[in-house]
Amino acid sequence: MPPLRLLHQRDIDPQQWDGCIAQAPNKLPYAYYHYLCAMTDEWLALVAGDYQAVMPLPIRKKYGIRYVYRPPFIQQLGIFRRNLFPDETCIYLFYQALARHVAYINYSVEAHSIAYTPKFRITWKPNYVLHLSESYAAICSRYHSNLKRSLKKASAVGLIIKSADLNEAISFFYNHYRERIPGLNMVDCQRLVVAARINMPYRLFAQWAMSKDGEPLAMVVWLTDEQRMIALLNGTSSLGRALGAMHFLLDRVISQHAASSRIFDFEGSALPGVARFIQNFGAISSPYATIRYFRFGIWGNHPKRYVHPDRADG
Repeated sequence: MPPLRLLHQRDIDPQQWDGCIAQAPNKLPYAYYHYLCAMTDEWLALVAGDYQAVMPLPIRKKYGIRYVYRPPFIQQLGIFRRNLFPDETCIYLFYQALARHVAYINYSVEAHSIAYTPKFRITWKPNYVLHLSESYAAICSRYHSNLKRSLKKASAVGLIIKSADLNEAISFFYNHYRERIPGLNMVDCQRLVVAARINMPYRLFAQWAMSKDGEPLAMVVWLTDEQRMIALLNGTSSLGRALGAMHFLLDRVISQHAASSRIFDFEGSALPGVARFIQNFGAISSPYATIRYFRFGIWGNHPKRYVHPDRADG
């Protein structure tokens, strides 16, 4: 493993960085250079050698102490290595360096970037994905009966799918959910507009489900690359919910990308109702982990045993 350097975002070569992310088998659109610049206050990175492996670190400071935080609209990051998943030695070296440089860490990482690390407390979070390699007929044959009924209702009333202006879709989401989602603010949402100005190697765009009269009923903001389609923001009006507009929109996207190598990432939720909504499409569990560390507190002295939720023995 080459030596690790801690670099500020301004000292990172964007082309080299994105090349490493693009070649990593566990790559995520959240980790591309310009998306990180748009969505974080500031970020650092641990970089191995000539960008053979990297670990992005969103950073803030409080009382003069630098800490890693979880920015809105970045569900998970991690360790990304050219052409290889990070092995236990790689993970150990990165986390050892991370603990040296940062006093407090609250950081979410994809599952391949986790191994037993004594200094860190690990909590698993739910996420759900749907692999689109099969035909649409095969995929929708596993839809829940409730979802199939909802799709029939949506088709019967003539719903349509259209591209959406990103600002308008974000405003729709904010207006319908600002009272329901703690901490949601328009400043964070508007960062997505900044991120959308750079559309390579990721793409950020929005879609409507509309009535045949042109009334917006549901929306999704997508963050995508050539492998993954992330439903980053999604929302529906009361009428849209009654007409199954969100079901209709997601099903149309699934039908368009079926029989491909894409992964549909629902982003998941710990809320039982949202989890049921996602699972109705046949999505499977793909959890990620939140790691916490405080150099001066009990988290550094009382490690939690590493157990992947899909292998937990209860």
